[in-house]
Amino acid sequence: MPYVRTLSVPLLAFIIGIIVQIVPVHADNDDLDFTLVNKTGYGIKAIYIAPSASTEWGDNIISKPLENGDGLAITFDAKAKAEHWDIRIAWVDEGNDVIWKKCKLSEISKITLHYNRDSGETTASTE
Repeated sequence: MPYVRTLSVPLLAFIIGIIVQIVPVHADNDDLDFTLVNKTGYGIKAIYIAPSASTEWGDNIISKPLENGDGLAITFDAKAKAEHWDIRIAWVDEGNDVIWKKCKLSEISKITLHYNRDSGETTASTE
């Protein structure tokens, strides 16, 4: 009769725990929370965030202006789902609103917004 060794329950639990930590788990709702940093050179009076596929912006998510150099932690409802998001900014000094398009927030913990008003170019650095 062949020799069969069984694993003890604690050892099996330990091995499963290691595998769970090593193998990436894909959730339907990735963590979308991030920090937004204003490095545009201008004060921001309103921030709108919406799925890129949407035509609706929803409500302004800030209650007071976000000055140049300031950051803001943004959290999402657990029900929020989209792969790409757009960020629309309205300026304190009444310049035209600008949009940063197709941000993959599930891969971003911090986004720093930059803006060149002369060219209208929006750029961002992410972490």
